Amino acid sequence: MSDAERITALERRLGLLEDKDAIRALRDSYHACINDGHYDQIAELFTDDAVVELGYLARYEGREAINTGFRGMGERERFFIKQYIHSHQIQVADDGGTGVSYLEARYGRFGVSYLVSGRYDDRYQRVDGVWRFAEMIATLYYTVPAGVGWTGDDMHYLRPR
Repeated sequence: MSDAERITALERRLGLLEDKDAIRALRDSYHACINDGHYDQIAELFTDDAVVELGYLARYEGREAINTGFRGMGERERFFIKQYIHSHQIQVADDGGTGVSYLEARYGRFGVSYLVSGRYDDRYQRVDGVWRFAEMIATLYYTVPAGVGWTGDDMHYLRPR
């Protein structure tokens, strides 16, 4: 392999690492906005035509709907949420990518504490040199009151009835 070929290969590998780091920062920014109550900044993380599905809780199509939905989350009375993300796996090809990550969360409303666990399946798109979510699909494994625990009879106490 020539020096020029080695440099080209190293530049390609460096670019891939930089893309993955930027996508991890994107995912981290989403959870920082949720945890710190910056719901008004979340829509900036998405493409104009993005889709968000939060399990059985919500579905938003397009940046305007995403903005309205997350701002509404911040306006809920007696609402508390903290999310912890882990095991973020990313694949990148050119200006697109996919990712999977896992969620543990604590949710509270009107004095009831819930344990939440799930998985995010994402599609990413580079727009004007910046990575954005094109699709964020959350699958909720359980949403149960803390006193019941995740081995209760019903795995989704937050599901609208």
